[in-house]
Amino acid sequence: MSVVSVLTAATVIVVGYRHGHNPSAWRATRRQKKANRHTQPHAWVATAQFMTVMLVILAVMFAAAYDAGN
Repeated sequence: MSVVSVLTAATVIVVGYRHGHNPSAWRATRRQKKANRHTQPHAWVATAQFMTVMLVILAVMFAAAYDAGN
């Protein structure tokens, strides 16, 4: 066995032990997932507003370019 494989195995065991014996981490993960579900509709509203503004700007630029070409 090489030193790298021993260190990798030890790291996996330590991380697994620490993660498995820390219930507050699981609670924090659940809280974060719930918060993401709560804020998700707000993100879609901001995205829709951004896309609407960008389409208006592109339409104005297209109209100006068309007008300048004719």
